[in-house]
Amino acid sequence: MPNLDGGHYFFTAIVPIKNDVVVAHEGLRSSPVHMVREALETLPTALQSPEAVKVGIQSPFARSLRTHFARLVVLDQPFFNGRDHSDAVADALRGTDLLAPQANDVLACPYLLVMIDFDPEGSDPARHYCEELWTLMPRELKAVFRYCYGFPAVRDAKTFADFLLPCQVETTMPFNDYWVGAPALPTLSRWWLIAPPALGVALPLLAALLHRVSWPAGLILALVLGLAGLAVDYGIVMRRGARPLPAAPDATLRHVLKALCLQQAFTRFAVAQQGAAPQARGAAFREFLAAHRPADLDGPTQAPGVISASVISASAVGASVVGS
Repeated sequence: MPNLDGGHYFFTAIVPIKNDVVVAHEGLRSSPVHMVREALETLPTALQSPEAVKVGIQSPFARSLRTHFARLVVLDQPFFNGRDHSDAVADALRGTDLLAPQANDVLACPYLLVMIDFDPEGSDPARHYCEELWTLMPRELKAVFRYCYGFPAVRDAKTFADFLLPCQVETTMPFNDYWVGAPALPTLSRWWLIAPPALGVALPLLAALLHRVSWPAGLILALVLGLAGLAVDYGIVMRRGARPLPAAPDATLRHVLKALCLQQAFTRFAVAQQGAAPQARGAAFREFLAAHRPADLDGPTQAPGVISASVISASAVGASVVGS
């Protein structure tokens, strides 16, 4: 699976955290990984619950109108995922001691795992997004990444992208949740798949039939070229399968926010119109369309990082508090 899939970019990076120094902070001596944890603990979350709405301090990621999800996690060590699967009979014959621990990966230092799903823009969407993120929340990013290897070289948006992008790893299992039906994917022609191995077999046999080559040579060539044709088919299928899923229609964050706003408004409209006369209901619906402008993404919409369109003001309040 590619990083870019379904019209969204699924960014994953693991950034090494320093483990060779002790840092002094506010009169205390602490480890870099502890300071990263503290920065993450104090990083405001989105207003995704009634209690968070009461606090009113919005996540800095909500300043971006392209960020769908953002997760930052400290990885101390990878979990031991159990013994490798093996054949029980073969283990018994070999005398394998199932109580003996198997070798497992060990990290030389803790890592900060960064996973962000966003709407891509430009020819280099990862770099473009990293630079945009730095312009929106430099103070918070500095607090989180300052104890990572390589961060002292960060001075601006470009150098932040230079710092983070080398830590990117391929996202192997992106989560696409905006396709509500199967996309219209092109189907490979069966004749295009049959042609390479069929020609690989047929041409040597035809040459043998026309006495261009001997029959033993023709049979060997037919076998080799037939297998080569199957290899060509395999390459075609794998290359087609590696193509990213096409973008779902109206699936950018702005579309999603508009849809959430309309959904809530239309629910209230439907409840209010219960029992209304058809003529009155039609007039009310036209007023609803005029007021909410479903095709206008800049019109009445929901703010990013909130659970209800009625919490629009809290986003602005949170941004001002965090950025002050």
